[in-house]
Amino acid sequence: MRIHRIFHELESDFLSLMTQAFDQIDDLLFVMRFTGKDYEYIYANRAAKDTVNLPDLSNPVYLHDVVSESAYKRLFSYYEEARITQEKVLFTAPIEHRGQQIIGESLLTPVYMKEHNLHFILAIVRDITSHEQALQNLKIAQKELEEERLRLESLIEYNNEAIFQVDDNGKIVKCNPEAKRFLKGTSDEIQSTYLSDWFTTNFFSEWFTTDPKPMKNSQHELWITLRNQIERHYIKVKFIPILIATTRQGWYVLVRDATVETTIQDELQRMAFIDHLSGLPNRRAFDDRLDYLLEQAGQTGDYVAVFLLDGYKFKRINDEFGHDTGDAVIRETAHRLEQVVRDQDMVARFGGDEFAIIVPHIKELDIINNLASRILSQFEQPFYYRGKEISIRVGIGCSHFPGTAKNKNQLLNEADYALYEIKEGPGIGFRLYK
Repeated sequence: MRIHRIFHELESDFLSLMTQAFDQIDDLLFVMRFTGKDYEYIYANRAAKDTVNLPDLSNPVYLHDVVSESAYKRLFSYYEEARITQEKVLFTAPIEHRGQQIIGESLLTPVYMKEHNLHFILAIVRDITSHEQALQNLKIAQKELEEERLRLESLIEYNNEAIFQVDDNGKIVKCNPEAKRFLKGTSDEIQSTYLSDWFTTNFFSEWFTTDPKPMKNSQHELWITLRNQIERHYIKVKFIPILIATTRQGWYVLVRDATVETTIQDELQRMAFIDHLSGLPNRRAFDDRLDYLLEQAGQTGDYVAVFLLDGYKFKRINDEFGHDTGDAVIRETAHRLEQVVRDQDMVARFGGDEFAIIVPHIKELDIINNLASRILSQFEQPFYYRGKEISIRVGIGCSHFPGTAKNKNQLLNEADYALYEIKEGPGIGFRLYK
């Protein structure tokens, strides 16, 4: 063959040419000869010599001389596998290089010269450290991504808020267990239905059919009733867009049933303005209402009257009959006052035996005297409590706006002065400030 003739003609020159070419290769290239007990380094290119720090090969150098004991056992087994099977062997193993460890991918190719009964191994080792590191980084990233996915699923699965994943039209893709409990539905019943199907209100259907929608979170609070249910719920709803590469792919809808919380807040708010013993508005509620009505009267020209009332000898009732009876008298006084006022009037308790009444929207001042007469009449009949007859009488002082008073404080001071004149006199009766 032509190639044989060329090899014969070139002889040593061809071998020199080939070794020069091999030295230009970045991969590590070794030619190993089996000696019967070990493998001898016959040739190594420049990259191989630099990497494994081989000694001069003019003298015999064996595999056992170059690598550690543990590495030798592993490499020897691979070399033997290639020699005995006469098949290529591919494996990956760490290599020490200048104090650092690199990862090499080795391909062993057996060569057997039958006429000389010689076994050679051509070993080509490629540095795949960067590739392996990239794979390792990818595995770490995939693990972290999976852990993040599991954390997100756990956050949704065990959240005490109902969480729905819906498409852009409000069709339910999936939901968490709390959502099933809230809707009182199974997975099969909920899957592929629209969120609006479960509520009597039009809120959800209108929200999903109205454009443009916000690209950020949207929060709402409202009273709703679920279909096939009677009780109303006060819910707090949050819409969170699902964005993939800035494109919205649907929504997470978080629904929290805040009925109990809202009811408690409303009750606390109500209690802040209520006198607990009498059930009447307290001084704070009285002041807020009077401020509003005085401002309104300044615009309409109507009169606003303030009545201040004190119980007559209430302390004696407490001393003689006890505090339980005194509390009952306070409640009875509140009840009798509420019986004689109009719906738009406010009866309040300031504390102790002090009460007040706001009478707004007065066109004629005669209404003031008429109301005072009705109040006094209410207390002409005695009060019976636990078989005891108790006389309840009151003194009343009153002032009105507009009049001599220019503001709320003056108005209250005038009514208080009129009440003082009653208390300094008979203690019972009515006086209008003049």
